[in-house]
Amino acid sequence: MNHAARVRTARCLLLALAPILRTATAAASEPDPIPARIAGAALTGGGALAFLEKLTTTVGGRVTGSPECRAASELILAALKDAGFTNAHFEEYPLESRWTRGPAAGRIVSPIERKLAIGSYGWVPGTAGAVDAPLVDAGSPSSSTADLPIPAAALRGAAVLVDPQKAGEDPSFVMRASLARRLAAAGAAAMIIPSDKPNRMIYTSAFGFFPRGPLPILSVAKEDSLLLRRLLAKGPVRLALDIRNTFEPGAYRERNVVADLPGAAQPDEVVLLGAHFDSWDPAEGANDDGSGVAAILEAARILKSLGVKPRRTIRFAFFSGEEEGDLGSRAYVAAHANELDRLRAVLIMDDGAQAPRGFDIQGRRDLEAALKKLLAPLGPLGASRVSLDASFDKDHGPFVAAGVPALTLAVDVGEYDTHHHAISDTFDKVDPRMLAIDTAVMAIAAYAIADAPAPPGRRLSPSEAAELMKKTGVDSTRRMIEEPANR
Repeated sequence: MNHAARVRTARCLLLALAPILRTATAAASEPDPIPARIAGAALTGGGALAFLEKLTTTVGGRVTGSPECRAASELILAALKDAGFTNAHFEEYPLESRWTRGPAAGRIVSPIERKLAIGSYGWVPGTAGAVDAPLVDAGSPSSSTADLPIPAAALRGAAVLVDPQKAGEDPSFVMRASLARRLAAAGAAAMIIPSDKPNRMIYTSAFGFFPRGPLPILSVAKEDSLLLRRLLAKGPVRLALDIRNTFEPGAYRERNVVADLPGAAQPDEVVLLGAHFDSWDPAEGANDDGSGVAAILEAARILKSLGVKPRRTIRFAFFSGEEEGDLGSRAYVAAHANELDRLRAVLIMDDGAQAPRGFDIQGRRDLEAALKKLLAPLGPLGASRVSLDASFDKDHGPFVAAGVPALTLAVDVGEYDTHHHAISDTFDKVDPRMLAIDTAVMAIAAYAIADAPAPPGRRLSPSEAAELMKKTGVDSTRRMIEEPANR
């Protein structure tokens, strides 16, 4: 970055910082200077960006169970200890399977010869050598019923092109898993899903197939899928596929990284700040979710360096296995089951370093009034909105199922979806200013909730949590993630 660019960046940061400084100091009724000090450190320190560059450059993509994922956990632990968190530690859990992406090749062999831009989804088998298969187009099924879109006999030995679509309340990844099982039962050779990425980019993966998918499942470039369908409109098409993924047998233990900033008055009550450090390859996992990891780690360092002593303990949790169905956060909830009544709130960042707008509170209307008041200091940063929007496909999901108040940082979409789970999710795509602001937002929100005289709300009972998930439409996602029979 040249001098002029640094000056412009500094001016932008100061402009963003000025309102919160005025908010914290202008009135005697709001004397707490800590939010302004947190924002100042986050917006001018550059620590989150420096850590993210190290994570993406020295480690790169971090598939759960891989050496790179382990290296990331060690990097996070070392950074926490360097920041003075002597209680930082690993929390291990068993990993049911380990998977390695191998070379993937696909080409049209008839009626023309043409190489395809193609790649494997995660946690699915390879083709056990090169295969030659007829192409069948199953279209876009609109329901998850047991009926296949075309006769099963036509699918045996075929490479099946299919567009899993959202059906009712079921998101597309629920449809994807359901279709994969039915195609495998019919004897299909492979399932091929058109990518929605531009410029012939493919999906590096999405969850739904851990611990082992039922058949090879491939992403093909959108442009190539259009070519395949033009050819099919004129007659039969045959493909050659060679996918060489491998599964590694034997027991393995994956890990989360956890550190505490002890509370001064009620240290047994906890506010958890979290993100996941696993990612897909061959990209760097920069925004998904390296940016979240960097923001939470920098929030920990800032709060520690400022000597902040909130009423309650702030716990920083870095989860692995999110991309396989929230494995790390599910393991955390199971391991800490006896402590969940004292877990006052969970805050997760996992939508990239984009402009923050506030927090989604997963349909918990009972939390709305208290959180609007507690998060009001985020107004000058544009992040004080409290929304009832709900989801389950991030690390907050297991906490929602356990009835714990859970918040996810809501941000502008920007270009996040373009690079999400694609080879282009690299360090250069992360906006340094947005990363700094998101860091400030997460740290201030955690401090505000942890230091409040009373928590924002209570833990729901199992029946209340189940009813909430049905009401907010996330129950189908929960079932797919948590119930092995649905995989």
